[in-house]
Amino acid sequence: MNLGGIDTNLVVALHALLSERNVTRAARRVGLGQSAMSHALARLRDWFRDPLLVRVGRQMVLTERAQALLGPAASAVSSLERVFQQPEPFEPRTSSRVFRIASTDNLELYALPRLAAILAKEAPNVDLRFHHLPKDWMTALERGDFELKLGRQYPIAPTLREEELFRDQLICVVRRGHPLAGTRLTLRQYAAASHVLISPGETARSTIDELLAQRGLQRRIAITVSHFLVAPFVVAASDHLLTIPSRLVEAVAPALRLETVTAPLRTEAYTMTQVWAERSESDAGHRWLRNALRRAIGA
Repeated sequence: MNLGGIDTNLVVALHALLSERNVTRAARRVGLGQSAMSHALARLRDWFRDPLLVRVGRQMVLTERAQALLGPAASAVSSLERVFQQPEPFEPRTSSRVFRIASTDNLELYALPRLAAILAKEAPNVDLRFHHLPKDWMTALERGDFELKLGRQYPIAPTLREEELFRDQLICVVRRGHPLAGTRLTLRQYAAASHVLISPGETARSTIDELLAQRGLQRRIAITVSHFLVAPFVVAASDHLLTIPSRLVEAVAPALRLETVTAPLRTEAYTMTQVWAERSESDAGHRWLRNALRRAIGA
């Protein structure tokens, strides 16, 4: 059935007429003049090829066709109200909303301590569910598996939106007391050392390895781990080198007694972002969450 020719105002008028069984009361119910409601009734009678309301004595009664339409008309009006109703305002102090966030574990470390403090103060009943970042995160985000993705910036689909959180750079660290601690490494020293690599996937290569290959060098990857927060602990207990984001070094180096070394390769700074689906752009709760994350990570 082609719905293009149906006036939704007629659906509202139909529901009012069938419910009130009186043109005057139906007009008052929906805020129309009596003549306008009479005109709507005439159009409805023509559409359904049925009188819908007939006079019996001093009352108007429903025809059998109108009786059959009473339930569907009520459901249709209810559906229209749900479609066009204004969204409820988001009140952080009283909301019990649950937000799902997919993130790399280092972003969780940067964001969660301060974000938890913000929630405790501003939104005590809002819950967060952090998930590991899946390979198909763009599809999962569009599908609604989670509301927000935190991580390194990559080209995104047209249906997604993003915002820069901060920029970071890779630096090299070793355990305290390591023979290379505090030194400036040559390319050959860097390539000759054993390394820990963070790689969530199966590939045991990174941008560093590509830069070394361009210079005809190859480093030894002694250990590959899948999580950012595991690698510093491995390096703290070994003689391996680790090249990681500077912000992660700031977070863990004091506790693990890690020291920096000056690596011979300089990589470009990269951007960390939060990404969300276009449908969440104007959602008041989602806007509050994005703002809270900006404050947490930027603090």
